[in-house]
Amino acid sequence: MKEALLKYGRIWLRTASMAMQAQLTYRLGSLGFLIGKTFRLVFFFAFVMAVFRHVESVAGYSLEETALFFLTYNIVDMSAMIFFRGVYGARRTVAEGDFDFYLVQPCSSLFRMVGSTVDFLDVLTIVPVLALTGIVFTHLPPAPWTAYAAYFLLVGNAVVLMFSIHVAVAALAVRTHEMDNAIWVFRNVMFMGRFPADVYARPVRLALTFVLPVAVMTSFPAQAFLGRLTAGWTVYALGLSTVATTLSLWFWRDCVSRYTSSSS
Repeated sequence: MKEALLKYGRIWLRTASMAMQAQLTYRLGSLGFLIGKTFRLVFFFAFVMAVFRHVESVAGYSLEETALFFLTYNIVDMSAMIFFRGVYGARRTVAEGDFDFYLVQPCSSLFRMVGSTVDFLDVLTIVPVLALTGIVFTHLPPAPWTAYAAYFLLVGNAVVLMFSIHVAVAALAVRTHEMDNAIWVFRNVMFMGRFPADVYARPVRLALTFVLPVAVMTSFPAQAFLGRLTAGWTVYALGLSTVATTLSLWFWRDCVSRYTSSSS
């Protein structure tokens, strides 16, 4: 187990190094993307501050609590972009025949597909997001260590859920040689996680909890820290990630077993 982790760790670092070199080749473009990501964060906070100038709370949450939801969304989303970015080029990988080489390489084809690209711009932008999250924690009422444990547990659980969704999308690309838009549809829905799920109407909340679990990934961690999430919902979130990961991995294996190469 230890040797496997070291092996895949070296592969990921090598892949990440190559991705960083590619991004540094186009420094002006990378700088533009970095500035754009930074402005997106700044403008959203400006929008939230403007809202709270006219209201005292949003769905019962204060400014600091709402900021925690937004920062949690960014932590989960950026973590997925850092570690699972390869899925966004899955259709191209299959169509151009690169996936054929993944299948004969001495490592997991899933690992190569999902982790083949690392976005270092998100590595850079997640640092201030983590720092801001720490600042927000200091402005919230004192919480016991169990609240912090529940928060970080559910954030980790959210990353696992993100992994299962990305694996399912990669499997669809292998199976159909298309479906590259599926991940962008998911990201558009994911944007709804910037706000607490409580701001949405009940049918939307149910869809974000049971159909496409955006609320489980973005709202549950903050709600757990604030003491607004019951133990039953925590068990549901952990169970959902376990089932989703199991099914997505099975779906991946099934799609790969039916793959007939891009030249067939």
